[in-house]
Amino acid sequence: MKGIRSILRRGEEHPEAGEGRQPERCLACGALLEGSRLYERYRVCHACGFHFHLTALERIATLADLGTFHEDDRGISAIDPLSFPGSGRHSYRSRVIQEQRRTRLTEAAVTGRATIGGHDVVIGVVDFAFLGGSIGVAAGERLARAFERARARRVPVVLVCSTSGTRMQEGLLALMQGPRIAVAVERFAREGLPYVCILTDPTTGSAYTGFINLADILIAEPNALVGYAALRALEETTKNGLPEGAHTSEAHLRHGLLDAVVARPQLRETVAGLLDLLSRGRLAEGSPGGQGGHLHHTPRPAWQQVQLSRHEDRPTAREFIERMTTAFFELRGDRSGTDDPAVVAGIGAIDGEAAVFVGQVRPHGSEGNGLIGPAGFRKAERAFRLASRLRLPVVTLVDTAGADPSLAAEEAGLGHAVARCMAAMLAVQSPTVAVITGEGNSEAAMAMATADRVLMLDNAVYEVVRPEDAAAVLDGGPAEVAERLRLTSHDCLRLGIVDHTVPEPGEGAHTNHAEAAALLRRAITRELARLRRMRQKRRLEARYARYRETGSTHSRIRGRLERRWAHLQDRIGGAVDRLRGRAFRRRADFPDEGIPV
Repeated sequence: MKGIRSILRRGEEHPEAGEGRQPERCLACGALLEGSRLYERYRVCHACGFHFHLTALERIATLADLGTFHEDDRGISAIDPLSFPGSGRHSYRSRVIQEQRRTRLTEAAVTGRATIGGHDVVIGVVDFAFLGGSIGVAAGERLARAFERARARRVPVVLVCSTSGTRMQEGLLALMQGPRIAVAVERFAREGLPYVCILTDPTTGSAYTGFINLADILIAEPNALVGYAALRALEETTKNGLPEGAHTSEAHLRHGLLDAVVARPQLRETVAGLLDLLSRGRLAEGSPGGQGGHLHHTPRPAWQQVQLSRHEDRPTAREFIERMTTAFFELRGDRSGTDDPAVVAGIGAIDGEAAVFVGQVRPHGSEGNGLIGPAGFRKAERAFRLASRLRLPVVTLVDTAGADPSLAAEEAGLGHAVARCMAAMLAVQSPTVAVITGEGNSEAAMAMATADRVLMLDNAVYEVVRPEDAAAVLDGGPAEVAERLRLTSHDCLRLGIVDHTVPEPGEGAHTNHAEAAALLRRAITRELARLRRMRQKRRLEARYARYRETGSTHSRIRGRLERRWAHLQDRIGGAVDRLRGRAFRRRADFPDEGIPV
């Protein structure tokens, strides 16, 4: 680290900063950079925010705590493993040697140990300045060892990439660095340790389709070229030219392929905050307390409760999360091309402990219908799997009008997405708590409410179908059908579908959002503390039994008696109805006889 500060001060790796040259100007907007503190410290234009290239050592200096970086595996090399044909200074071997002299690096990948915000990490940087940041045998070995070292030390991995992909002069040996790094990543992942990857301009090729997209969290710098294809190849396959901003970090964020785009001056703070959040992996052993299983309000008519659950001023899942957590890092999308705004997911701190939150966001007014598409369920599934791997508890907030019934959603795999989401939540190894905060409708609600503990706000409802839709099929109006469907919080409590109800302030959560969030936070932390005290095997067996035994059934003799009694009651009821029908018809034929019915 001794030379890093001097590199940042003098700009030794930036020839445009040498003596006798013209004053430096921004490559994007032409602004004069001389005297710009933002440029001197971060290589970022103060006028337009253009991010210049940083060398590996400069990159580490901007992220790691001062004086904490210690490089590992610098001696690992594999110069020209295929003896790639060439002559003289144009040979591959000569080019590698020239790059080593020019960049002062021995390979494209620099790895080592450091701290970021006081957290021990293994850090790696893939530097585009060294042969386009291409991954060859030596770089692959260094990166694989970085994950193995992090696994042995039980610390996170933070990787910064600027790469063009595979080093073609090393042939199939270079291509096979993909699985070489991937097996190390997978073994590292099984230890429940986090992996954060930062993408800089450019990041393309096989590295993007390999170890980069195996990261738990993907962050990118602004306006970085990001994706599998190089820009030239993409332009060649697009007849009418690329849309403005395509193939950039911002475009990837919109499509749910990245979790965040962070400017370089805020990058260290963001990563340090994320590491701090991920390090809070153990729940407090709180006192059980509470009023488990008791109703906190006088039950309202079911239809009135349905209306309250849909109140336009009722807090959304996103607002609940913001009010309940002291820190929250949002996960964007399912990394398959879509980010469904109907579902919010991320890692948050609740009462000082980390948890994965998944919320169904019900919009207000004209903001949309809130129906959840396949991408929303896949985003939730991604969050559940991440929670299980990192051994973080899960909290889901359920409030939805249902799954998107459109043809586009069907053809995008809605059925599979709902099923996999439900299965992923049932398979989470850590404690899970679900809360019905508003209207939980049908399969969309059920898929994210299969938890160890299920709570309901007092005025929430949990439906197999919306009452007005049921009324179109069944006898009676929506109010009558709502009562018959047993969908209120006290109905669900009596049926054993939910474990506890959570009180709401005043006339409902819509009257005081802050108090509603405080009451909910208290209930969630109480349930998480209870679950934490259970051994994992016992907790998972209890979860299995909970859903395996939903609804009472009878078998053999008792079941046979129940069926015969039901059939007998049906026949008696039918006979009574027929007698009444005859009496009504006779009364209609002889109105003056006064025949009693």
